[in-house]
Formats: sequence, structure tokens, C-alpha cells
Amino acid sequence: MPTPEQLAAQQRMNDERRAVRELGFARLARPRRPAGTLAGPVMPLSAVPILQCCDLDRTIAFYEFLGFASDQLPGYVIAVAGDAEIHVSETGTVLDPGACFLHVSDVSTPHTALADRNTKQLSAIEQSGRPGRGIQSFTVKDPDGNEIRLAGPWR
Repeated sequence: MPTPEQLAAQQRMNDERRAVRELGFARLARPRRPAGTLAGPVMPLSAVPILQCCDLDRTIAFYEFLGFASDQLPGYVIAVAGDAEIHVSETGTVLDPGACFLHVSDVSTPHTALADRNTKQLSAIEQSGRPGRGIQSFTVKDPDGNEIRLAGPWR
């Protein structure tokens, strides 16, 4: 027989899954741990990618166009939009570009804005699932080849 704490935890998990499905992020739900698995010693509050760039000013202009505000430090920038945060380090040469996944509420608006700007390395919008229960996404590469994937609900 489950304890009240276990029942409450199960109800919270079910509520989270329902909310995720309603937003159209059914495939983006958090992974499950096997029963009885304890959490590790690190309980992250968030994860932030650190991308590389050759020219910090050019990179700042790109992310500010996407709607990020930037806080510049010597050779480093922190770009923030809503709850999303991307860090970029100026390395001089980018030999191995990185990647970042951004959850957005609408993919059409940023895709249109980037297309109107004649942004190179912009993919078409892809759909996975079905309207109301799936996601739409596209990728764009920043000026240094870092891949940014934007995904949101397929309404």
C-alpha cells in the first residue's frame, strides 16, 4: 500500500505530465527514474550551455536580434531571455561549435523574422506528432556555427 507521501508524489508527477501534454510538449517530458532510485548528490536548478564565438560583438548582435538581453564581461557574454540563459565565450577560433535547445511558445514568429533577415543556415519548420499533441521546431546556426534549435507546441 503506498504511503501518503508516495501518493502525493505520484499525483504531482501526473499533474506535471498533464500540463506538459496540454502545452504540446509530450515528447519533451522529463525522464523517469527507475523505482527506488535515489537522486544523486547534485540537484541542478538549471543547466546553461556555454557556446564559443570568434567575435563577441557579432554574437551579441545575433542573440539580441532573437530577443535576448546581454550582460557583457571581458571575453564573455551572458544572454538572457525569460527563463532561458546562454553563455558565450570568445575563444578566437571555434573548432567545435556547440548546440542549444530553446523551448518557445511559438516557432513561426522567430522563424519568419530570421527568414526575413535572410539568415543563412536556417532550416524549415519540422513537425513531430500531430496538431494539439506534437511539437514544431527548426534550427538556426549563429554566426560561429553553434546550432540553436527552437521548439514549441504544434497548435
